[in-house]
Amino acid sequence: MFKEDTKFASLYEIKVLNELTGKNFQEDDLILLEKLSGVDYRKRVYVSEDQIGTLEFDLLDLTWKFIPSPLYYMIEDPKISLKYTKKRLKGKYIKEELLENPEELNEVLKDDFEYIGVKIGDFLGVGVRKEDRVKVKDLSRKKELDFQKISDYLEYNKGNLDEMVEYSIEILQDTVEKYKRKGYAINASFSGGKDSAVSTLLSKEVIPDLDVVFIDTGLEYPETLNYVKDFAKKYDINLDTVDGNNFWDNLEKEGIPTKDNRWCNSACKLMPLKRYLKKKYGNKKVLTIDGTRKYESFTRANLDYKRKSGFIDFQTNLFPILDWNSLDIWSYIFSNDILYNPMYDKGFERIGCYLCPSALNSEFLRVKELHPDYFERWVKYLKKYFPESEVLRGFWRWDELPPKMIELEEDMGVDIEKKKRLKRITQL
Repeated sequence: MFKEDTKFASLYEIKVLNELTGKNFQEDDLILLEKLSGVDYRKRVYVSEDQIGTLEFDLLDLTWKFIPSPLYYMIEDPKISLKYTKKRLKGKYIKEELLENPEELNEVLKDDFEYIGVKIGDFLGVGVRKEDRVKVKDLSRKKELDFQKISDYLEYNKGNLDEMVEYSIEILQDTVEKYKRKGYAINASFSGGKDSAVSTLLSKEVIPDLDVVFIDTGLEYPETLNYVKDFAKKYDINLDTVDGNNFWDNLEKEGIPTKDNRWCNSACKLMPLKRYLKKKYGNKKVLTIDGTRKYESFTRANLDYKRKSGFIDFQTNLFPILDWNSLDIWSYIFSNDILYNPMYDKGFERIGCYLCPSALNSEFLRVKELHPDYFERWVKYLKKYFPESEVLRGFWRWDELPPKMIELEEDMGVDIEKKKRLKRITQL
C-alpha cells in the first residue's frame, strides 16, 4: 500500500497534529505517516489506510503545517456547500452561483483559514483561499474512516512480521556460519537507534554471546547515552563503547560538515572503529552486523545484504533487516515490548549526533528546546559563516544548495547573485 517508508505517529507527532487540527488523536490510535520527498519533514497522514492530509515543517515560517486532504472533512465540518454540477471543479475558483448559501463564503473569508472544506453531494473537497476567492484543490468521494488501534494492526500483521523475522534469522544463521568457517570475528554495531536495536536483538538469537560496539562521538544526546546503558543491561549485552570524541578538534581544519561532505563520519566513527577492531581482534577479518535499511534513503535503496566496508578493508557488513520498513521495525518493537530510545517520542526520527547535517531541520530546532546548551554552541560557530536566519533554516547543511533551498532563499529576499560573488571572493 505504501510506496515510501512509513511509521506509526509518535507521541510528539500526535501532539503536533492535535494542536494543528484541534482533534484529540490518542497515542494508541492507528495514525500512520508516510515519508515524502522534500528538504525537511514532510509526510502523508493516514487514519488506518485513508489519507487525511500532509504534515510538514515549513522552513520559511519555521512552523508546523497540516494540509488537509478531502477525507479530512469526514472528521471536520466543511465550511462551504456547493450545488450539484456536471462541470469540472478541481482547479477552478468557486463561483457564487454554485454556492448553496453565499453567506457561507462570506463567513469563511472573515477568518484566516488557508484551507477550507467543501462538500458537494457525495463528494468532499479542499478549497485553497486566494485573497477573496476560494479555489478547489482536490475532490474525493465520501468514505467512512476506519478508526483502529495500533494493537489491531499488530494483530492483523502478525503473520507477515513473523515471516520477516524468520527470513532475517535465516540470513543471520547462514551468513554467520559461513563467515565463522572463514575465521572471521563477528560483532554487531549499535547506534542507540531503533533499527540497530532490532538487528542486535535478532543477532543475539543466533549468537547469544555476541560482541556489540557503540561509538560515542561526543555529540550524542544524554538520553541516548543513558538508553544505551539501560539497553545493554536489560538484554545482557556484551557492550564495548568506543571513544570517537574527535569532532571539535577537527572542525577548524575540516570545516562545517555537510550532506555532501560528512567528514565527521570518518573522524568520529570509522577511524575510531577501525582502531578498536584492530586492537580487539588482531589480524582477524571482521563481519559486523548492522541495522541499515534500504528504505532509509535513496542512497541505500540498492544495497545488498552484504557489503565490504569502503573504509575498513578487513571488515564486511551484514544487513539482516535491509528490507524492513519503519512500520515493520516499530511493529517488532511494540509486539515484543522492546526498550527504545526516548528521543523518538520527543520529535526525533534520526537518532545520532545532535548537529548531524543529515538530520531534519525540525529536529535541530527541537534540540534548541531540549538541550539549549548544545544548540547554542553549534549555532555560535555557524554564525561565523552564515546569518542567523540561514542557520535556523539549515542552509549550512549543503555545499551546493538543492533547487528547493534556492527557492527558499528567494522567498526570504536573499540577494543570491551578491551571495555568489561573496562566496567566490572568500574562495580566492
